[in-house]
Amino acid sequence: MASVDDQAVRDAVQKAVDVELLRVAYGGAFLSRPVFLDHAQQEGLGSDLAGIFRLLTSLPGLVADGDLARYCELVGMTPSQADAVRRTAGGAPVPLGRADLYHDGEGFRLLEFNISSALGGFENAEINRALRDVPAIAEFAERERLRHVDTLGEIVRVMLDSHAAPYWGDRPLVALVDTPSSFTGLERRLGFMAELLGAYGIDAVACHTGQIEARDGRLYAGDRPVDIVYRFFIIEDLLEEQGELELIDPILRCHENGGVTVFAPLDTEMYGNKRALALLGDERVRQSLSDEDRALVDRFVPWTRRVHRGEVEVGGAYVDLETYCVENRADLVLKPSLLHGGMGFAAGWLMDETEWRAALDDAMRSPFVVQRRVAPGPESFTDGDVTGPSVLNWGVFMAGDRYAGAIVRGVADPDVGVVSMGSGARVGGCFHGPDPSGAL
Repeated sequence: MASVDDQAVRDAVQKAVDVELLRVAYGGAFLSRPVFLDHAQQEGLGSDLAGIFRLLTSLPGLVADGDLARYCELVGMTPSQADAVRRTAGGAPVPLGRADLYHDGEGFRLLEFNISSALGGFENAEINRALRDVPAIAEFAERERLRHVDTLGEIVRVMLDSHAAPYWGDRPLVALVDTPSSFTGLERRLGFMAELLGAYGIDAVACHTGQIEARDGRLYAGDRPVDIVYRFFIIEDLLEEQGELELIDPILRCHENGGVTVFAPLDTEMYGNKRALALLGDERVRQSLSDEDRALVDRFVPWTRRVHRGEVEVGGAYVDLETYCVENRADLVLKPSLLHGGMGFAAGWLMDETEWRAALDDAMRSPFVVQRRVAPGPESFTDGDVTGPSVLNWGVFMAGDRYAGAIVRGVADPDVGVVSMGSGARVGGCFHGPDPSGAL
């Protein structure tokens, strides 16, 4: 799509996405064009993510005989976090998540799988709608029969499927709930989400855990009973020293008593945990997988292991993990199991040996994983008057067992540790090609 890489189209893109919702969400930092998936790529991603989700949600049974407390300990959760997980668990795992992927030139590789309701990028369809106001993009999309998925609509579908009880009123009331400290920065964005949900027949209110009240077995936002708590607070918020446990206890109590549905339940956090991804490479787990599932993990998931003192499997042989990490610093990253947004991330190629050894020593004392670096293949974008390559982090959504849209973040520096808004990334929408069979 060479015609969208010129400055005129870039200016048109910037004008199209200059709406308050997207400025609040992304600060006005947008790529000069959208990105594209063909139908086979879209279908392949949906199938691969559904397969990995199935494997991750089988892990408590495989490695802990179904004992949630034991499994939570294995993936690095505290006893209080494990208790919160237990209190909302019980049903089938909610199939909702956003995968962070790089394309290495041959295929997509899974860096992390955020299985949760607290997912950034839910507004991505609004980017695509804005992009269709750019004539060059609209013409190209029409000619190639390109479409996009309504990610928020897919999230709503999964959310309503998870709520089995009758609504307290004529329409479901959904409370978009975060912690008081995080809500300060997210209030406007969640307010926009509440407005968007109206188009799906949902009343919604944005609030924090200190602004809702439990009484008579129900949870209230003001004077209205809440049907669904859409959870934006995450497992790392539930540490004793952060003071959030007391605030979420009424929510968990109402969920346990059937007075409200917590979406998504906190047990999703034990499947989206980075140590869970590392367990897929554990030889004891691999022995229980089918040949097809082992092939999926080998193709789609880069080598990822729990950081610990002792031996680890690399290429079929067992070596000392610490020695291996020191000798292969330039090809490895360290990631905390539970934190998000690149916090605690250490890229070996950006550190000297002394810095890396210190980071590795710290990781040995906390729940961390080590992962082999994936080198993303660059794509070309216009940035101001300069046209050049950018590396992309693909945020691909899964809802149910299918692909549910994507948002990308791109930076010009191929050696950047984390492709994120904090590292200067620009954001773009994603269109996908038609089914060659002609099916809708």
